[in-house]
Amino acid sequence: MNFTEHIHYSKEFENAVLGACLIEKDAFGRTFGIVDKECFYFDGNKIVYDAIAEMYSNGIPVDINTVIDFIVNRKGFLEIMGYNTTYYVCRITNSVVSSGHLEYHSYVLKRMWMERELIKLTHGGIELEGSVKEKMGQLNQAIQAINQGEYTKDWQDMSELVYGLMVHQDEMTKNGGMGIRTGIAHIDRHNGGFFPGQMIVIGARPSVGKSAFMGQMAIEMAKQGTGVGIISLEMSNNEIAARLSSLETESDFKTIFRNLYADENAKHKWYEQMRSVNNLPIYVSDKTRVTHTDIKAKASKLMHQHKGVGCIMIDYLQLISSEEQARNRTRENEVSQISRMCKLMAKDLGIPVIILCQLNRAVTQRKGEERYPHLSDLRESGSIEQDADVVMFLHRDWLLGGEYVKDEFGNTTENRADLVVRKWRNGISNFKIPMIFDGPRMKFTLGQQPVNGVNKIAPEVDYQGDNPF
Repeated sequence: MNFTEHIHYSKEFENAVLGACLIEKDAFGRTFGIVDKECFYFDGNKIVYDAIAEMYSNGIPVDINTVIDFIVNRKGFLEIMGYNTTYYVCRITNSVVSSGHLEYHSYVLKRMWMERELIKLTHGGIELEGSVKEKMGQLNQAIQAINQGEYTKDWQDMSELVYGLMVHQDEMTKNGGMGIRTGIAHIDRHNGGFFPGQMIVIGARPSVGKSAFMGQMAIEMAKQGTGVGIISLEMSNNEIAARLSSLETESDFKTIFRNLYADENAKHKWYEQMRSVNNLPIYVSDKTRVTHTDIKAKASKLMHQHKGVGCIMIDYLQLISSEEQARNRTRENEVSQISRMCKLMAKDLGIPVIILCQLNRAVTQRKGEERYPHLSDLRESGSIEQDADVVMFLHRDWLLGGEYVKDEFGNTTENRADLVVRKWRNGISNFKIPMIFDGPRMKFTLGQQPVNGVNKIAPEVDYQGDNPF
C-alpha cells in the first residue's frame, strides 16, 4: 500500500505528540480519546504510545526514564526498529517545541490515520473473512470506525453552553416549545413530546397492544413531517404494513392482511383511502437476529439516505441479539449492555429512540392499584429504567381476568386500557390516561370512564394536582 509522507503520515507530528507525553506528566490525558496506537504509522512509535497508555491506565508515572524501563523490562523490547530502546525514546523528544498545540497535533494524526484507512478500504487492503454477509459486516464496522474518528471537543465553557442553550430556545420558539409530538394530546401539552437524545421505553405484557400503539405514534409523527424508522424484530413487513393501514383506514386488520374484502368495491375503497398514507415518511426493516451495532448502522444509513428522519422505533428490546455470547455473561448483563447502547445511540444520532419492552409476570399477580405496572416490572434488567428518559406502560384489566373482566358498575373492560406514565425526565410523571383499544383496527383512542354506570369521556387529568396513584 503506497502512502505519501505529510498526507498519510508524518514522523514530525508523531514525535511531537509522543515527545510531549514523555516530557509533561499531564500531556497523555490530553491526547486520550483523540488518538490511539493505531493512529501512529511507525511501528516503533506504536510501541512507545502503547506503553505510555498502559502505564497511564495503571497509575504508573510517565516520563522518559520510566517509559524506557517499562518497554525494556515489562515489554521485553531491548531494541526498537533497529535502535537501542533508550536512544530511540530519547530521540523522540527532539521534535518537541511546545505542548501548546498538542490537541491539534493529535487531531492531525487522527486525520492521517483516517486517510490511510480509506485507502485500505477502497484498494483492498483490509482482509475480509467468512461469508459474504460476514464480509459486509466487517466492511461496515471498518466504515463506522473511520466515521467515528472525527475530533470532538470534550469540554465546553459556560459561554459555549449558554450559546447552545440560546440556539435551542430559538428552535423551541419556532416549534411552540414542542419536540416531536406523540399524538397523545395530554402528554404533548404537558411534557412537550419527545426530544433528541431521549430513550423512550414503552412496556407491556404480550397482546396488550404495544406494537399497535407504536404504529399509531409513527403515523402521527410522519403526518407532522418527521421521518420514522421502524425496526421490527417480531413482525414481517406485510404485518406492519397491514397494521398501519388498519389504523389509517379504519378497516379491520384481519380483512386487510388476509384479503377478506366483501367485494371489489370494498377493496377499491381501501385503495383510495391508502393514497393519503403512501407518501408518509415511514421506513421499515424486519430483519431478525439484529445486534445493537446493526441497529445503529441501520439508523445511520437511513438518516443519511432520508434527511428528514427524526425518530427510530424498535420492536422490541428483548429480541435484540447480544454482540457476543460470553460464557459467564448473564442475560441481565446482556440486556443492560443493549439498553445502555440504545441510550448512547439516541445521543450520538441526536434523535429520540423508542423501544418496546416486555414486562415480567409479577405484574399479573397484583391486585388493586398495585396491578398497574411499575418500573421494577421491566423484564430482565433494572438498567432499562435507569437508562430511559421516559417509561410508559400499557395496561388492560381485561387480560388479568377474574374480577377485572368487569368494572364496579358491571361494564365489560374488554376494550378498556390505561396508559401509565411512570418516568419522564424533566417532565411530569406518575399519572395514567384512560384509553379505549379497538382490537380489530389496532387503534387506541382517548378513553371513556363509566360514571354511575354511564360511559362518559374521561375528564382532563389534573397533572398539577395530587398524584393519581
